Amino acid sequence: MRQTDAYASPWSVGTRLRVFLWGAVWVTLFRPTPKPLYPWRIFLLRCFGCKVKGRPFVSQSAIIKMPWNLVLGDRTCLAPKSEIYNLGPVILGSRSTISQQAYLCGGTHDFSDVKLPLVVGTIEVGEDAFIGARAFVNPGVAIGRGAIIGACSVVTKDMPAWTVCVGNPCRPIKARAWHKNGAEAVRDESVL
Repeated sequence: MRQTDAYASPWSVGTRLRVFLWGAVWVTLFRPTPKPLYPWRIFLLRCFGCKVKGRPFVSQSAIIKMPWNLVLGDRTCLAPKSEIYNLGPVILGSRSTISQQAYLCGGTHDFSDVKLPLVVGTIEVGEDAFIGARAFVNPGVAIGRGAIIGACSVVTKDMPAWTVCVGNPCRPIKARAWHKNGAEAVRDESVL
């Protein structure tokens, strides 16, 4: 991916065609489906290269820019109107939740260069993590396993595992007292 100037696309013609085709499929075959038909939506995502483990849930109003750059873990949830602007890879761990209108942004621009070249980064959301409603996650950020990101937070750097994180910019405020130990929730007295 190389951008020659601020007005040129960094994407190949093939990539632009795939994005267009996915957009047409999203509007006609993905978006109009009722909530219980999520297996159909997962099937469509797989057809466009999404890597799927187990049985994730993707809302019919979730917006995904490039399915081939998405990994969905088992029981991952993309809530209504969540948006995955995945110009780079987005990896969502098992049982992670991306709440309503949360925005995972995998691209930005290099503002130190007059050409404003596109910069993409991988976003990783750990297992059992929860991204609150209307939170914004920058490219190149990793959310630790079991972390909770508060509603409307702006995540500009990595957040630690099993921690409650909030604000703009987002920062850890306390340890999460409950975590998964296999299939059951365990109260961790060491974090109190």
